[in-house]
Amino acid sequence: MTERQIKDLNYIKDRVEFYTGLDIRKNTREREYVYARMIFCKIMREEFLMTMSAIGEYLGKSHCTIVHYMKNFDTIKNYEHNYFKVYNYIQLEMNAEHLFIGTNFMGKKRDISEDILEFNDKIQKVIRTAVKKSLKEYEAITN
Repeated sequence: MTERQIKDLNYIKDRVEFYTGLDIRKNTREREYVYARMIFCKIMREEFLMTMSAIGEYLGKSHCTIVHYMKNFDTIKNYEHNYFKVYNYIQLEMNAEHLFIGTNFMGKKRDISEDILEFNDKIQKVIRTAVKKSLKEYEAITN
């Protein structure tokens, strides 16, 4: 795998784990983990055009498992609305970030300087840190 593919895999993994609170690389067959992995696979396959073998290698699963996830994604769409919301949130976040930082879905840069891209990466990290901190504070107050 290329460095760019690994970066994309890690990015989407982090987003899925952020919204679900689950480690998608954990070796378990619990339903929540399977649904989270389905979301990850669907995004990587459709938005980043990753091969099923590459996705499976990253997750520690065979490509057959990834094929199964792709075939059964409609289960999430039709019956597991909370997980489908996670999928939609990630899609919206990706669309917003790609518009903001000036890249298309395949990571090809438009005519924007490298300095602006680096600055935007720093802003995104600060925002993510603030969101995580706010969520922890909210959970502390509500518990």
